[in-house]
Parts: sequence; C-alpha cells; structure tokens
Amino acid sequence: MEKYRFNKEEHLHQIEINGEWKDLTGCTTVLSVIAKPALISWAANMVVKYIIENAPFTKEGYLIDESLLEEARKAHTKRKEKAGGYGKETHKKIEEIITDAIKNNNGLIQSIETNEKSIKNFIDWAIKNKVKFLESEKNIFSEKLFIGGIVDFVCEIEEQIWIGDIKTSGSGIWPDNFWQCAGYHLMLKEMELYPNITGYLILNLKENGEILEKRSISNEDNIKAFLACLDIYRIQEKLKKQII
Repeated sequence: MEKYRFNKEEHLHQIEINGEWKDLTGCTTVLSVIAKPALISWAANMVVKYIIENAPFTKEGYLIDESLLEEARKAHTKRKEKAGGYGKETHKKIEEIITDAIKNNNGLIQSIETNEKSIKNFIDWAIKNKVKFLESEKNIFSEKLFIGGIVDFVCEIEEQIWIGDIKTSGSGIWPDNFWQCAGYHLMLKEMELYPNITGYLILNLKENGEILEKRSISNEDNIKAFLACLDIYRIQEKLKKQII
C-alpha cells in the first residue's frame, strides 16, 4: 500500500509511478457509462410533481409561467442534493457501527438503540443474519486495471464471504450495483485479500424506512460486465482527448 494513497480532500485514489502521483479511475466513475433509466423517469416525475404542488389552479386549469417552469426544471437536482445528504450521513453512521463491532466485538454488531429507521433496519438485519464484519470502508486499488475504490464492507455469513455495498436511493437495487462490487472483487483479488469470495450483497436502506436486500453469486458474469464498462470508459476518455 506504500505506492497507493487516498486524497480525501479531492476524493482521489492515487498511485505513485516513477516518483509522481497519478490519479486512478474510481470504481463508480467507471460505471458512469451506464444509463440510469430509473433516474430519468424519476427526474421527469419530480418536474411534474413540483408543478402540480406549486402552480396556481383555477377553473381554466393550472397557471404556469416561465419562472415556475425554471424552478421545476431544477427540482430533481435539489431533491438529489437532499438525498445525497441522507446517504452520506447514513453511510457515516453505519461505518462507525461496523468499525466498533470489528474493534470490540469480533465483527458482530450488538443491539443499539436508535430512532433512525434506516440504521435500525441495518442493525436488525446484521443481528438476524449473524453477520460477522471483516472490513469497513476499506480503501483498495488495482495497479493492473488502474482503478481505485472504497468497499463499504466485507462480511462473513454462515461461513461464506460477501462483498457488501449500501445504497440509499429510493429507486431500489439494479444490476450495475453488483458490477460495482465486481470491481471491488478484482481489486481485492490483486491485493491478495479474501481469495474465496462467495458473492456480492446489496443493502438498500431507503429514506422512507424501507429495506431491501439482494445477493448475487454470478461473480464471473458481474466481473465481465464491470470490465466491459471499463473498456467503454477508457475508449470514451481516449476519444475525448483525440477529438475535443
């Protein structure tokens, strides 16, 4: 790890080459090449919702002016920023809980009193499934693929090792969530950590209090998908430098 570092201020994974620090590509950045159909419809719905809730209504129908439409256009961005705050805070609290469990209780989470539904759901899930946490917010990288990332957690359930990722969006769990875990898998493998990964586990802790869990043991397929995204991303970046 001496040749790797994580620049917290700029949120950059970096590797030292010939005495110079080079920026690695983040795992989530690689997956930015994937279209998010759920987010497209969500953004459109936010515009409609904003207009319905804010436009004056008369016998002739809704009265809409340009300023209202401009505000409606920005509605999904404001909602995304609010959701991002919830996501960061939830991740932070869960990191603290897992880190404490690893340090003080052999990776096992004990019952903790909390009024936050998402945190309570996580704790209840961990206790019910007898989850033993092995890593929390671990910085990892691949020199070969020139990528870096932070895996939310690695855990053991019934003597099986899982790479885990926490999502807080309201859109649910999608295939590319598992492809992200596949990227982490490739990095852990190159670092010679956890050679026997059973599969990938996604926990969706929604702001409304709902919890979803999905697992995938199609490791090879998920890895193929991640590497395909990496190829597309690299080609896009190469073309940008040649054309723009």
